[in-house]
Amino acid sequence: MDGLLDFIGEIYEASYNPGHWNRVMTLLCENVMDARSGAIFIEDHQGGTRSMIGYHGLPKAVVASYRFGIGKYDYTFQAQRDEPVGQARQIIDSRAVKDAHPYYFRLILKPNDIGFISGMNIFHDKEWLVGIGLHRSFSAEPFSDTDIAKLRLLYPHFKRAIRIHREFHRLRTRQQTLHSALSRFMLGLIILEPDGTVTYRNPVADALLARHNGLALTGAGIKAYYADEDARLAGLIAEQAKAAPKDIATRNTAIGLHHPDRDNALTVMLATLNEDQTPNGEPINGTVALYISDPDSPLNIPAETLRSLYEMTPSESSVAIALTNGLSPGQIADNNGTSVDTVRSQLKAIYSKMGVNKQQDVIRTLLSGAMQVR
Repeated sequence: MDGLLDFIGEIYEASYNPGHWNRVMTLLCENVMDARSGAIFIEDHQGGTRSMIGYHGLPKAVVASYRFGIGKYDYTFQAQRDEPVGQARQIIDSRAVKDAHPYYFRLILKPNDIGFISGMNIFHDKEWLVGIGLHRSFSAEPFSDTDIAKLRLLYPHFKRAIRIHREFHRLRTRQQTLHSALSRFMLGLIILEPDGTVTYRNPVADALLARHNGLALTGAGIKAYYADEDARLAGLIAEQAKAAPKDIATRNTAIGLHHPDRDNALTVMLATLNEDQTPNGEPINGTVALYISDPDSPLNIPAETLRSLYEMTPSESSVAIALTNGLSPGQIADNNGTSVDTVRSQLKAIYSKMGVNKQQDVIRTLLSGAMQVR
């Protein structure tokens, strides 16, 4: 029983550490169920995907074939999917299926030395099917009632852990999507904690700070070049961090940061991301977003953004960005080593994809899109 309790701890560790599921299956096979191989398989009905989140003793080809959907044609899979949730049992005894399913026996069981298969469904609903399958060789004993009882005892723990695993997966997916979107943001973006620590910055911010030294990254925070502007920036950040969610007037402000080598100031707009308050209505210090632009720098539109938004080719996105940065078709042709006719042909394709009719419309659309911050 102590060993089983230790194993349950391993199950819950895998719930928040996906790489640990393989260890869980190794321990389940070797220490708990005396199985030669096994896996936790998932069919996501909504996403239309199949995967094994943890496996032990299976050839990589078997794992890959399941992910490509071949597993659904396996007799074992068909037999297990009809089992009640939480009701573990021995599903396959090769001695019993040898005559009833001769091809399955000759092509699957015998070549892979699978004499017995036990299984248990963890979830089976319109959202997903999650199950555990365990294998023993021909030379081993069948799974006993005691073995099956241990697997059933583990059912509620697997159920909770896999549900937690799924929620963490959803959170990670949303976070990755958010970071991908922020990396394409057309303004520099820096996010600060209330104490001034930088928790995020996108590639555009890095590019702007590399060109304009009015603002710099220092350790875990930021610092303006001039002392008076640095003090004012720190005050604005502190003010934004404690701004009340309903106080729109103080939630957005701006400052220009200068440097002796640059004619124009780096423009920094600040906005609180604080949406929390105490039961008495007092704001709780929150994070602050800094939106950064440099009037002397070219428009920072990642080419991949245009390709994603308007399905432009790489050459078309390059022409659109150059046009927005003030270059004429002739200058673009010279820079790209092409003819003016080629650039004009690319512009026609850009007009069609953006739904506009002239160069000014391209410039207006991209500039307005770059400056909209909500």
